[in-house]
Amino acid sequence: MQLMAKPQRWPFLYTWIVILGMVFASYALTALTNPAPASANLTHWYMARSAGMTAYLLLSLTAFLGVTTTSGVWDKLKLRKLVTQLHQFSAMLVLPFVFFHLWGLYEDKTLPFSISSLFVPFADTYRPAAVALGILSLYTWVLLVLTSYFRERLNATAWRRIHLLAFPMFAAVTLHGLLAGSDSHTAWAKLVYAVPSALILAASIARWRKARSKTARQPSAA
Repeated sequence: MQLMAKPQRWPFLYTWIVILGMVFASYALTALTNPAPASANLTHWYMARSAGMTAYLLLSLTAFLGVTTTSGVWDKLKLRKLVTQLHQFSAMLVLPFVFFHLWGLYEDKTLPFSISSLFVPFADTYRPAAVALGILSLYTWVLLVLTSYFRERLNATAWRRIHLLAFPMFAAVTLHGLLAGSDSHTAWAKLVYAVPSALILAASIARWRKARSKTARQPSAA
């Protein structure tokens, strides 16, 4: 995530208050409209799948905007400020959808998950490596959000190094979806994973080449 300025912090908190309100309201609405046990309906199964895919797409958008913003793509169009705000907003929305994903997995009894198996790597026997990638990615994403929020209290070099974790984290989330998802065998799901991955890879390579070219010019300029 990009640097979060002080004027953005209270809106950030207000947004999270609204998001959490929506989360609990959705929980109550689901309990009222689907009072039957989870084993008797597919509500939570659909919730886990749809929320997981939505979280992945939001994460992809966040990663793509982050890479292209730092590479200066949007500066020429004078859209850097707008894109940075969109980058931060999409980043905030990832966690609520991850919550719905985890909640759906926990409530769906067709493939039972305990609380520990959702938050502790290798605590469950269902595709343990793939699930572990998802859990570790969640903790990494929380770290990235928190360090962006408290950016001014961190050393600049440390912050940059921490945020380099975004690249392996995105790769881990993609593998998690491909290896653990129930829809991964379908053509549309493969497309959902392939297109964002290709775009982010291309943007990352372009950013790396630009940074390398800039570094190579500096000695001659000196």
